[in-house]
Amino acid sequence: MPVFLTAIGLIYLFSIELGWMPSFGRGETVEIFGFWDTGFLTQDGLVHLVLPCISLASIMMPLFIRLIRAEMMEVLQSEYVKYAWAKGISPFRIYFVHAFKNTMLPVITVGGVQIGTMVAYTILTETVFQWPGMGFLFLEAINRVDTPLIVAYLIVVGAIFVVTNTIVDLIYGMVNPMVKITGGKG
Repeated sequence: MPVFLTAIGLIYLFSIELGWMPSFGRGETVEIFGFWDTGFLTQDGLVHLVLPCISLASIMMPLFIRLIRAEMMEVLQSEYVKYAWAKGISPFRIYFVHAFKNTMLPVITVGGVQIGTMVAYTILTETVFQWPGMGFLFLEAINRVDTPLIVAYLIVVGAIFVVTNTIVDLIYGMVNPMVKITGGKG
């Protein structure tokens, strides 16, 4: 389901019908360091985060659930897991030490790509929930044909992609000891 449709559905259910959550805005803010306003340090600001977070997470969770399930089913059929069962190793150790570690390799790779997708979907989420964030600023820059701001936004998004891919490569190297991080000779 598209992120904007999920967001509108969440607003309808939890804000309009049930009245439990706020439907827009960022809530009460406090000033820290004398120049920065944030809503992360107030209860009202955190309540305003719930629906946007659920909306963004809902586009990624089904993919991760299906991927982890498929990978775990495949890994549990491998020879080393069958050997671990034959040795009498505890099920907890088989699932979480032997199988889950190898299941996480493709999940880490897909996770890096999905973080980039989430950054792209923040524009829609900020628009639906009326959040004054970078996506909202980008849309305003497009409406006003503010080329320097558009370029700056795209550079920041590009930097997020580069940093995310670097972190994914480092995590992949820690999870899979066969991958060399240093780039030296094998």
